[in-house]
Amino acid sequence: MPLIELKHLTKTFKGKTQTVEALRDVSLSINQGDIYGIIGMSGAGKSTLVRCINFLERPTSGSVVIDGKDLAALSGKELRQLRQQVSMIFQHFNLLQQRDVRGNIAFAMEIAGMKRAQIDKRIDELLEIVGLTERQHNYPSQLSGGQQQRVAIARALSTNPKIILCDEATSALDPTTTTSILNLLRDINRKLGITIVIITHEMSVVESICTHVAIIDDGLLAESGTVESVFSQPKSVAAKKLIFRTIGADSGTLGERLIRIVFEGNTSNEPIIADLVMQCHVQVNILYADTRDVGGKAYGYMILQLPEDRLQQEKVIYYLKTRNLRVEEEDASHAH
Repeated sequence: MPLIELKHLTKTFKGKTQTVEALRDVSLSINQGDIYGIIGMSGAGKSTLVRCINFLERPTSGSVVIDGKDLAALSGKELRQLRQQVSMIFQHFNLLQQRDVRGNIAFAMEIAGMKRAQIDKRIDELLEIVGLTERQHNYPSQLSGGQQQRVAIARALSTNPKIILCDEATSALDPTTTTSILNLLRDINRKLGITIVIITHEMSVVESICTHVAIIDDGLLAESGTVESVFSQPKSVAAKKLIFRTIGADSGTLGERLIRIVFEGNTSNEPIIADLVMQCHVQVNILYADTRDVGGKAYGYMILQLPEDRLQQEKVIYYLKTRNLRVEEEDASHAH
């Protein structure tokens, strides 16, 4: 049974002059231990979706089932108890400025009525997990953005949740800090078995940490599945737009894998490799080419060295196949 199940979720906001359908018939299943990315362009409805998961926003129709419990059927008290199992991390950290690091981490535990000795022991454990023991008496204004987000993560962990919801949790951070926060979340997922749902508009976040992904487009679920299947062979227009949209993004280093692409009468004036680099935002290296133009048609083959990253490799191969090229694996020992 999935840990989180969204069934035919719809959320409509009614204003004086217009009605906005933020979510339309979204159904998703998230299993225990997943790191699940929900991605979409700005205004797609992904933040509304995450707020519906913990009933900060009540869906207009449809249901949210967490750990076998339908949230709509819970009393106020039962819902508050369940929310202790579903922590949230925000883009701008949401720390209490008048409290130091220990005080911020303690806050949720104080509300839950835990005893002081128990709270202090738990804070010590959490400071160790997020690497902030030496900063425990600093106030938020004395911390960097990454350190503040680590405090927010420790606070989210304080009630031993089963689920952590991250709403654009790294968008206010620089790339290096983003990497360290994502590594911390991955460690928390592996060591503590906590299911993590990440709302983001950044493809790199999903590629680097998530096991599964859902693409939200204009309030609709465009596509969902494992990161590998969706990113290497996107089927929906929205997925293709997101995956191929960023020109000049960092594509990493080139690896050992070689492929041979065979031209069997393709139009010779198509800049296929240039288009590949631009559309997939990856680097490839042409190791060898033997092609000829016969009556405006291209015949022959090329051998390409692919990026080191496996997802990027699959993206390249998928793109080339969509251009009706035959793609074969090439043994590096006799590339010509």
